[in-house]
Amino acid sequence: MATRKEEDWLGVLIGAVLGGLFVATAWLLRRFWVTLGWLAALALAYSMDVDAYASWPVRTVAVAIALVLLMVLSRWFRWLRKGLPVVAEVDRRRQQRASRSGNRLLREFGFVSSGDTTVYRTKFARGVWIVDAPLASLTDRVVVENVVRDRLAIVDGAQDVSVEQTAVGGHFRIDFLSDPRSDARAELTPLEQPMPWGGDWDAVPYGVRADGSLAVLRVRECSGTVVGGLPGGGKTGGLTTLLSALVPSEAVQFLVWDGKGGHDWGWLAPRAALFNRDDEDRERVALELEAVVQVMRARLDGMPRLRDGPSIWETGGPSLDMPLLVLVIDECQTVLDKEMIPRTDKESQGFRQRTEAALSVLVRKGRSVGIWVIPTTQKPTSDSLPTTIGANAASAIAFRVKTHEAERAIMGTAPGPNEPSATALPAMPGYAVVSSESGEREVVRFAYLPSEVASRIAQEHAGRRRTVIGPITREVAPDVASAPDEGNKAAESTDETASERAPRPRRARSPRKPRNEAA
Repeated sequence: MATRKEEDWLGVLIGAVLGGLFVATAWLLRRFWVTLGWLAALALAYSMDVDAYASWPVRTVAVAIALVLLMVLSRWFRWLRKGLPVVAEVDRRRQQRASRSGNRLLREFGFVSSGDTTVYRTKFARGVWIVDAPLASLTDRVVVENVVRDRLAIVDGAQDVSVEQTAVGGHFRIDFLSDPRSDARAELTPLEQPMPWGGDWDAVPYGVRADGSLAVLRVRECSGTVVGGLPGGGKTGGLTTLLSALVPSEAVQFLVWDGKGGHDWGWLAPRAALFNRDDEDRERVALELEAVVQVMRARLDGMPRLRDGPSIWETGGPSLDMPLLVLVIDECQTVLDKEMIPRTDKESQGFRQRTEAALSVLVRKGRSVGIWVIPTTQKPTSDSLPTTIGANAASAIAFRVKTHEAERAIMGTAPGPNEPSATALPAMPGYAVVSSESGEREVVRFAYLPSEVASRIAQEHAGRRRTVIGPITREVAPDVASAPDEGNKAAESTDETASERAPRPRRARSPRKPRNEAA
């Protein structure tokens, strides 16, 4: 049996061990203030003298059950984690680590400079990057996605990325994926019918985006859409899909000038109010476009009377009595490029200038009265697409091109460092960079509608074709034989004019006499 002295020493030893354990635990958990608070509360509870029914095993089980319930509830109420032992500190350390990782990604992806020491509201954990930073470089979702996709190797194991803008002003959720996503654009199959269109002029469908959503084009108040790209890139096929959706509408009339002189646009001939596939008759093209200009001017002058308003789009939109005029000038370089005309051919040069002037007027002034000009070219240069036309077009579509100069001729400006470029498009028909009125660019793929299907649809709705311009009268020089008197007068006038302009003959001078000769 232990003596009193031995019991005192044993108590001192146990107290020293417990005190050392408490100090060691406090040092290890020096940042775990919530946990230490719980330990202190439990130690105080156990030191109190209570009845037998409330012994320490019962209290321990009760506390454990309470903690388990709080942890379960914290899955739905995250604020509870701030009051749970161990969980609160672990969650705080995890948040700090995620914040440091998020700020590191901001610098590595170039959204802020590497020397910027500001701690932004962002976190990265488990492949998900949440950004809530009002930065100028984090305002455009397309730009953010392009930047992250180009530097995807920064994140270990990332094969693809999904970017969602959660709010305006630098709020994004970026998911780094371990497996590449399936691209809906690559899975397109030929259509069996034109893409369905419900009559919304703000959203005419033509293809799909990378995320599988429907790609649409705004036609409302669209003055023109410039289209360009290499041969075989899908220009004609893409426009076939786009315009075929409008074919059934009685509020649309088509005017087509096929600069290739082939049959690529033959599918639309039954439905077109004007169809010209003569690629050599420059006079006819100029006269027809000038006739459309006269229609435009008549509409502009008559808008208050016809629609009781200044714009067709503010007074109900296109209709049967005032349809949208869609002008397709395919391979417009054949009628606009002055380098394709001999310099000695003054007459053809004159018709080219008149054609350019007419198109420029239509693009500049035809928007409010429902005129939509679509020039296309496989030779995108400043000669094929004069700035008087391209600069006033509301939108642009660039299929695959080889040079940035060609892309600039189509889009009006070169792509920015974080914008998609038409020079990097896949070598597959239908892919294009589309620019809207706001200047935002995105890569889309036009759906493909076989020409035989499009031709059948156009034939079925051929009865909706209406006359847009009157008969074209060529400028014929006056016939001299039919008006002899006028011809003689003209000849006489010409002779008189020529005689007036002819130099007068000099009078013969008499030889001078020698000075020494007598007078």
